Amino acid sequence: MRIALLTELYPPSIGGQELFFEGLGRALAGRGHRVEVFCIGHAAELPAREIVDGVTVHRFPSDPAYRTPPKAWMKRAWPTIFRYAFWTRRRIRDGDYDLVVLNQWPLLHVVTLPARLRRRAVLHWCEVRDGRFYAAVQRWLPGLAAHNTAISDAVASAIGELSGRPFFTMPSGLRLEDYRSAPRGARSGILSLGRVVEHKNLPLLVATYERLKQRGYAGRLTIAGDGPAMAELRRVVAASPVADDIAIAGPVSDGEKAQLLAKHELFAIVSRREGFPRVVAEAMASGLPVLTAAYPGNGTQDIVLAAGCGLVAAPEPAVLADGVRAILDQWEGYSDAGRRFAQSLDWTRIAERLERQIGWEPTRSPVPPEAAPSHATG
Repeated sequence: MRIALLTELYPPSIGGQELFFEGLGRALAGRGHRVEVFCIGHAAELPAREIVDGVTVHRFPSDPAYRTPPKAWMKRAWPTIFRYAFWTRRRIRDGDYDLVVLNQWPLLHVVTLPARLRRRAVLHWCEVRDGRFYAAVQRWLPGLAAHNTAISDAVASAIGELSGRPFFTMPSGLRLEDYRSAPRGARSGILSLGRVVEHKNLPLLVATYERLKQRGYAGRLTIAGDGPAMAELRRVVAASPVADDIAIAGPVSDGEKAQLLAKHELFAIVSRREGFPRVVAEAMASGLPVLTAAYPGNGTQDIVLAAGCGLVAAPEPAVLADGVRAILDQWEGYSDAGRRFAQSLDWTRIAERLERQIGWEPTRSPVPPEAAPSHATG
């Protein structure tokens, strides 16, 4: 198949949606499909077109300020969204694409997709948002695509109920060979890893860790990642009575991330809202149990319960601290359950699931990605 992936951001941008589309594109290319990504150029130095891991990446427009518009409440630079939506319409309307997979964000590109291609489109939902505007979007947009999929069963259920459309689940996958699981005796401390943004709720994690230290917990807390809330996080940590036992690691490479996941004894994610964070899947593949907070918008709790890889606790420091202790008391069981569940998240299996859902059957031997023709950006 010739496949177009439409997503607002793509690596080297860092985030859950970027990693999902990078992994899916690589897996589809590895299965012999011709894959092209159409995304926004979020940094000035990025090329308008390049081929990475057999996937052709097209970027337009180039807007280094896309994620930091002049009005913070806008979240994204709206003029750039309009330019991207109409550019993608022009670029793919005459292309001989067998399948178009659209990220939920930035919304408008779904509306501008030519009707002919909507009949070949899969719309991927990464999260549920609250509010009247988002409720209307989540009710209406699924009807514009032939197929709808979601990052988790919880997201699929919520938007499927709103829209009345059928959904299937397509989680963020892994290359399992990238991760290793160390024994309990080689591990120590609590890890938080991801974008440092307000909804990650990291001050709650710091408060939880303070409770644990009061109860005699000996391990350290490591917070890895970067983002716009880093200054606030540093202020909270500096004011903590246990600041000497909290490490702010900043951004880490993939190799460093794998090492952190293998050497800690618990992964904590207390976000107010999430879909299916990739790092939770990475924690499971590393045999690292997970503690998460019971917020209605936090899809992590559904994953943790389904996998049996940890516990969900009320978003209060004392209750979360109790959750940490309960996980550590049954560490091996949660670790084993997470590693078993991670086997279902292999990217090849997820690509095969997409092929089955759209009814595609191979009619000839796959074409190696490096043999597929490339297409210049216009």
